[in-house]
This record gives sequence, C-alpha cells and structure tokens, in this order.
Amino acid sequence: MGMFDTIYFDKKYACPICNAEIDSVQTKEFENLLNNYYVKDCISHAEDVRIIKGELFCDACSKHIGKNIYIVVARGILLGITDTLEDARNLLNSLNLGKLTLWYHDLYQKYINERKEKKSYRRFLSNLCNWYNKGLYKKPDEQITEQLWLMWSKRYLKGALNPIESIERFLTSKKMEKALNKLWNEGQEILDIYYPEDIDQGEELWSVDVYQDELNERCHLNWTWTVISKKQLELDSEKEDHQPGWVIVMDAPFSDEVVREAIEKWLRDNGYKFEVRMISFEEAKGSGMVKKLREMVEIKKEETIPFETLEKQLAEETIKETAGFIVSKKDRKRVFYYKGFYGSLIPDVENDRLLGKIEDIDKDIVYEGKTVKECEQKFREAIDQYLT
Repeated sequence: MGMFDTIYFDKKYACPICNAEIDSVQTKEFENLLNNYYVKDCISHAEDVRIIKGELFCDACSKHIGKNIYIVVARGILLGITDTLEDARNLLNSLNLGKLTLWYHDLYQKYINERKEKKSYRRFLSNLCNWYNKGLYKKPDEQITEQLWLMWSKRYLKGALNPIESIERFLTSKKMEKALNKLWNEGQEILDIYYPEDIDQGEELWSVDVYQDELNERCHLNWTWTVISKKQLELDSEKEDHQPGWVIVMDAPFSDEVVREAIEKWLRDNGYKFEVRMISFEEAKGSGMVKKLREMVEIKKEETIPFETLEKQLAEETIKETAGFIVSKKDRKRVFYYKGFYGSLIPDVENDRLLGKIEDIDKDIVYEGKTVKECEQKFREAIDQYLT
C-alpha cells in the first residue's frame, strides 16, 4: 500500500453505485507524505508540467466506479481536475504569465499565513512550559497579572487542570479558526445556531450549549459554544478568565436574542464578519451530541420500545460510553477517596466539563461537574447510592 497524497476536487462527484459523494482522489505521483492538496496549491517542483490520469474510488461502498479523472499540474501548481484528457490539455494550454503571477501571489500569501501559524504554535508551547515550569498555575491571579505573555495564551492555560487540557484547548481553538475561515472562503455569510435546552425566557441563572452544525461536523465537536450567565458562573464558583475560549459569559437574563448576540460578538471579537441567525431545534439538521441522540432515538422507534424503556437505555448507553472515554485517558488519576472507594477525574475539554468514575468496581458509575469540588460531592453521593 504505502503512503500517498490526497487531491481534493472543486466539484464533487456522485457514486453511481451508492450515490455517496466523492470529493477527492488519492495518488502516489508526488511526495507521498499523506499531504492534502487543493486547486492552486503548490504540489511539486516549479519545472513540473504534466497531466496525471486517476481512477475514482468511492470510500462509502469501497468500489471503483469506472470513471477516470485528469489531474493537471503546471509549474508545480495544481491547476485543476478535469473529466476528459482534452479538457486537461485545454486547461494546461490556458495558463499564461499573468495567471501564473496571480497564483504565485496567492501562494506567497498562503506561505505567510502558514509561517504565522507555526509561530503561534511555538509561542503557545513556550508559554505552556513557562506556565508549569515556573509554577504559575499554583499562584493566585493577582500574582501573575504582570506576566504580559499571558495575554496570548491565558484562555488555554488559566483554569486548565493539566498541560494536556491546555493543549486540547489550544488545538480545539485552532480547529474552529480554520473551519470558520474555510466557511467564509466558501461564500457562507450567515451561521445558523440553535440550542436543545428548555430554558424560560428571563431566567437569571442559565447555561446553554449552542450548536452550529457545519462547525461541529468539520471540527468533530459535540457542540460549538457554551453561553452562560454571569450569575450562574458565580454560583458555580468559577472565574470568567479561567474558561476555554468557546465559553461566553453574559451579564443578562436569558433570551434567544442574548444568546444570538453573544455568538455574534464572539465572532466579531475573533475577526469574523458572519451574521448569526437563531433557528429552532426542530429546524436544525443536527450535529455532534444532538445528531447521535437522534440516531439512537430513530433506531429505538423502529423497535417499538416503550418511551420509558428508551429513556433508560439511552441513559445506560451514555454512561457506558462516558466510562469508556474516561478509561481511555492516559492521564486519568485517582483523586477522591470516600468510604473505602476511589474516584478518578479527567477533563473533557470539548464538552467543557470534568468527568470521573468510581474505580475498581464491576459497574460503570460516572459523575461530572464544572469544578473539582462539584465532582467530589457527586462522587460521594454516588458512593452512598451504590452502598444502598
């Protein structure tokens, strides 16, 4: 098999066998470093001018669909993908100095952006080392206000339980940034958002997980943002500047408009010009946790299981999955002890929560919370319930 590179198409093809979308083709004609390439990318050396024939393969049904495509490369740039050899030759012949100059200008801008990206990674890793090597994570906020470098990384470092959580916060933010840039470049100007929680308008204590389906799918998130009232955050004994970058704190009673304005302000503060539209939960196609739960409900509906049984099974499956997630974490540690039992604790960064389970028993009993104190209380309650 060996390694290969992936060429992504400007237009997608439909598989005639299963009707799934085919958006790319794999090839071993270039560096074979598992790179992903798009039209106008620099794909090889400047002297490389050629047409490469490829056969379309459907990942969904694992079948070659009997159609060839032609990859056109000129001066090391991926010009495009065509359906016929004649179209490929015409595309190659259409390249002139003016077009080539414009494309190299775009490539240079891409190079500058990638250089900035690498710099941001180096800066974050340096700040991460300073944060833990100097023991700053142990000091109260007032003792670290003079650390100016924190302005670049504080949303990744402050409030994180350990270096792994800091890294996960950083990487999640980077994924969201890239996905938003891509959506804008694709011409999308309005982001539809929604939330599944049932909250009364005007509530003072509230927190909602806000979904944006395109971002959730592209970033593999369970949900996109969490919007929480300042009063709720204070009640949870949490600090605003200890929250991950996708947690937004609002000092206002709950309303759809407050949530919409929170997301729109977050986008503006991060340099994006998207408009935000609130849609109902029923209108949304579903993504992340919502999509998964909907799929589980549809399967159960076909089996005509009573609703009470369905609820119980959904809860059991969720507990089993959560327990498996906890066990899979290498940084899982026993941090609680009560009545002869130990409890573990890990961060679940994507869902903005802490998770743990009762260790060394033959049953999956898990607990979660926003703070260590809350998790310890729930651990003790779970032990009491288990013993009865």
